[in-house]
Amino acid sequence: MLLLRAFSSFSRASGLSMNSSKSEVYYNGVGQQLKEDIQQATGFVEGAMPFRYLGVPIKAGRLTKTECNTIAEKMVGRIRSLGARKLSYAGRVVLINSVLNTLYSYWASIFLLPKSIIKRIESICRNYLWDGNTEYHRVPLIAWDKVTLPKEEGGLGIKKAQTWNYATVAKLVDWIYGKADRLWIRWINQIYLKGRDWHEYVPPADAAWSWKNICKVKELMKNGYSDGQWTADAKGYSIRSGYDWLRLQQPKQDWVSLVWNKWNIPKHSIIAWIIMNNGLNVKEKLCKIGYCTNDCCLICGNDVETQAHLFFDCSYSQKVLLQMESWCGFPLQTNRSMGMLSPKGNLKQKVHCLMVTACYYQVWMQRNGARMKQVLLRPEKVAAIIIEEVKNRIRRKITQPVSSNEKILLERWGVLGVS
Repeated sequence: MLLLRAFSSFSRASGLSMNSSKSEVYYNGVGQQLKEDIQQATGFVEGAMPFRYLGVPIKAGRLTKTECNTIAEKMVGRIRSLGARKLSYAGRVVLINSVLNTLYSYWASIFLLPKSIIKRIESICRNYLWDGNTEYHRVPLIAWDKVTLPKEEGGLGIKKAQTWNYATVAKLVDWIYGKADRLWIRWINQIYLKGRDWHEYVPPADAAWSWKNICKVKELMKNGYSDGQWTADAKGYSIRSGYDWLRLQQPKQDWVSLVWNKWNIPKHSIIAWIIMNNGLNVKEKLCKIGYCTNDCCLICGNDVETQAHLFFDCSYSQKVLLQMESWCGFPLQTNRSMGMLSPKGNLKQKVHCLMVTACYYQVWMQRNGARMKQVLLRPEKVAAIIIEEVKNRIRRKITQPVSSNEKILLERWGVLGVS
């Protein structure tokens, strides 16, 4: 009756009224007679657990794999409904980060997902990235642990699902450390903590499953706190800082600025990233796994087809580079260590990076054409394709007035429509 009076007071204050026919009541440890009295007084019907609230199943016990499998089903449905199979590698990365990851992030911020669901989520993302499907059809070019690193450390910036789950639930842990002014925090302090130190707290054996999960995450994050304050970030705890603290960080790669910059064409950046991680299936690698018996370069046939040979030593690639250098007016630095160019600076440096990654992409496309279609364009034609792509990209990126020196370069390159 106290709840009904509260509902009535809220209705008078807000003008909103409760729909009794759509309301349900849930019981635990209540006799049949009391159930009947409550339902007669309220007009509510008895509901059954689990029920859904804001799309999430609510129940007293542990959530099962079956109940959480709806996340994987939604991810699979989104891939199929968007026609996402036709996207390039670059498009798939965007879809995974902006759409697929958000589908499980909401659930992951409330409770720890079963490990089987975490594996299924990562399997869907991995298979979709490399083959455009949700099921396993081809061997990934780069290990998933590498893919889930930040871009500056050599990865694609895709979140590692388990670590992200821990970091999001840790937000609840931080609220308890900070004694946030929230109703459920007051309830936790009244029922579980009872004035005890949260940093050293151990949950009782009969505690709720969801509370034990929060305590489990607290133990993982414990060393990141000192006197109740998050030490990894002066601004306090954030999911991003928690994720970075939990994961195994790697050294920054010196080629990152060449691959990931706003001037490069996205699909070119992805191929360049695969090259930097030695992930392309060149014939040297295919021969080692028994896929083929001849490891000669498909383009020139003069040496073993390695990545270093294909992009730097092959006579075909060198002819393409000469054509491009003749057009741009400066030498292209595609050295054997895969290039350490910086797009930060003047227009010439930015175009330099743009041309190098475009060259990687087009040479690889020609190699694949020679392998699958027995078609190979002349180096002059390939260079012309690259130059046209570069010119179009420059036109899109030049949005402000340029200096006199840059204008001279743009006129030399035949880029029109600049001021």
